[in-house]
Amino acid sequence: MKKNFPFILLILFSTIFIFYFYGNVILHPDNYLFNGSGDGLKNYFTYYYHIKHDISYINFGGMNYPYGEHFLYTDCHPILVVCFKFLSSQFDFFSSHSIGILNFLMILSIFLTFFVCYFLLREFNINRWFSLLYCIGITLLAPQLFRLGGHLALSYSIAIPLSWLLIIKCFKNKGKFIYSVILFFNNLFWLFIHAYLGIIILFFLGSIIVVKYQLDKDKRKEIAQYLRIAFAIFIPVIIFYLFAILTDTHTGRTTNPTGFFLFNAELDDVFLPHYPSLSFAMNEFLDKNIKTQWEAWGYVGFSTTIIFAVILILSIIKLFKRNKVKVLSTFFNSELLNVSLISGFIVLLFAMAIPFKQIPSLVDFIPIIKQFRATGRFTWPFYFVAIVFAANVMQEIYLKSNTKRKKIFILLLCITVGLSNIVEGIPYHMDVSSNIVISKNLFKKEFLSDSYKAAINSVNLKEYQAIISLPFYYQGSENFSRHINEETARASIYISYHTGIPIVCANLTRISIQESKNIIQIVSPNFYKKEILKDLPSNKPFLVIRTKDEISNYEKDIFFKCKPIYQSDEISLYILAKEDLFKNNAFNIYEKYKQIQSTLFKKNQFYLSSDSSFFYYNGFENLKSDKPFRGKGGFQSIKKGKNTFAEFPPYTFKEGKKYHISMWMFNGFQDALNDYLKFIIEEYDEERNTWKSTTCFPIQSEVIYGNWSLVETVFAVEKSKNKISIVTKGKDSSKKALFADDLLIVEEGVDVYSLNKQKNILFYNNHEIFLK
Repeated sequence: MKKNFPFILLILFSTIFIFYFYGNVILHPDNYLFNGSGDGLKNYFTYYYHIKHDISYINFGGMNYPYGEHFLYTDCHPILVVCFKFLSSQFDFFSSHSIGILNFLMILSIFLTFFVCYFLLREFNINRWFSLLYCIGITLLAPQLFRLGGHLALSYSIAIPLSWLLIIKCFKNKGKFIYSVILFFNNLFWLFIHAYLGIIILFFLGSIIVVKYQLDKDKRKEIAQYLRIAFAIFIPVIIFYLFAILTDTHTGRTTNPTGFFLFNAELDDVFLPHYPSLSFAMNEFLDKNIKTQWEAWGYVGFSTTIIFAVILILSIIKLFKRNKVKVLSTFFNSELLNVSLISGFIVLLFAMAIPFKQIPSLVDFIPIIKQFRATGRFTWPFYFVAIVFAANVMQEIYLKSNTKRKKIFILLLCITVGLSNIVEGIPYHMDVSSNIVISKNLFKKEFLSDSYKAAINSVNLKEYQAIISLPFYYQGSENFSRHINEETARASIYISYHTGIPIVCANLTRISIQESKNIIQIVSPNFYKKEILKDLPSNKPFLVIRTKDEISNYEKDIFFKCKPIYQSDEISLYILAKEDLFKNNAFNIYEKYKQIQSTLFKKNQFYLSSDSSFFYYNGFENLKSDKPFRGKGGFQSIKKGKNTFAEFPPYTFKEGKKYHISMWMFNGFQDALNDYLKFIIEEYDEERNTWKSTTCFPIQSEVIYGNWSLVETVFAVEKSKNKISIVTKGKDSSKKALFADDLLIVEEGVDVYSLNKQKNILFYNNHEIFLK
């Protein structure tokens, strides 16, 4: 009993802790969404819709209609979705309570992390009482806790210490094949919970086996053991990869996702606090120079930071006074812990994008590296290793104390170090536990507002083929996108789940470029050919969801074709016939032009609806281009750096007026317009030596005409006397070609026409309308 008393206390503490902080979720798991917006809501939706409504086990059909998406790319907990979907066909409980089960599992992960960390510490011969104290601190400070607010499948704090514990078991129990088998299925499981989490784990475990093999003097004798463990680490990756490519029917995903250098870790993300109130004090002390990256939060605690700082100082001293710091070697008395510490540092270097930040060209030589847009998450293995190592250091200091007074002092110090982690971790759970019960589970009809209930009841479920949201949102391919409006996305998700009608819009990752191009082209004017038309499997009308948010002129053209079904201040539903959505309106525009032709004002070969307005047009006919849009000439360069399309002297534009600018840009190859390419109207104030910019992103263009996108925005000048430049800016690493043509600037609200009778083409506000 005495022997197991610390473990009994741990059971008691962890149970009280979980019920104190997360009791509402434990007792009523179906009542809450840990986050009712953004990534959190989307991840609940992809999980729940797939279980409830999809026929296919592999293809998620709730977004990106008519194509859907492979479920591995939807953050839907793939392995759980498959299991619960199968079970729901036999037991309705797994369908109706899927949200509750998922919420329970995420909180259960915190509870189980206490025990996994306890056993992990014991594997490194940490005293039971020390293990009790430090396992609580490790669990409470675990950085993955904050993923409960959005990246649900990354929130399992049990994943890394459990995987680490299993590989330690494999090395310690050489004759027991069972641990390698368990490690294999463990690794496969986490890959199919979330590929990112799985890769973080496998990178850490792979580093452990490589480092241990290199340091092992008897490696040849133990080759069979190394092969078994290597099999358990690397074969799951191969299985996952083969499954992904063999079952994925969506082609043409980007091979160059942006973000590798955006969310990297720095040392302050690991060793300095990021949470009140200690972070405030530390920030003041360091003159407000702490700038932590949320994606890289892996703070090891103040006491662990001090321990590492002291060891670093002692190591430097030892370099100059070789025999003066004998105690240092006792801190590294565990071979497996040393190997784990080195491996944790290796993974930490990757989290910091070392050496890729120093040699950016390396990324091009190792293209798979680009797939990791948030390397900061790789701080997590080091977090667990660092605190376990700190616990070992404190225990060694205690064991080496040779007098009773020293022992008492060191014991108090050890307790203080352990308690400091707990004290720092408590605020994490105070905030997170209160935040995750704010949003009610609106996938349960009883929690919906009256207007939402009435809206859903007004829908004939079998009448519509898909939902179109206005404003139209789309995120995922990184080549074509539309801004996500939170309220509109939320409305479409809830209506889609409760009706079972899929959404045309999407908020996903790595979507097929061609699919995204086809879908966004829905918003383009109807005088352009819509490639998606041939892919629609039904002639049924669309259900249009409209919130009170502003919509663009192109979206207004769609909205004017809709007929109301249900209207309220919160949400309105409309019906849109398929033939109305895609009906070519070229003839209507031409008829309008003929009617007003006599009232138009001529400027060069163009006709304007106002004679006093500013007008600028450049077809770049004097420049050579391999890909012109109109005529024979066009602008050709590379995306890298700044490209200047036009410059205007002072007093060209007037204060108080708004100007509409548009230019065609080529989108016909992968990554033609992405990688943070910006289209900018720069205004330079020479007196103040200041710049003001109006910026838009070409990938967010609403108008897609074949392999060209019409990039448009509205701008106003601050001062008439300022110089104006029209430019694009690309990353210094961008090597792709840039093709542009037909730059047009007019006052907002002015229409521009030009009829080419020979080719039967009408130029209309920089659009090209074929009249045949």
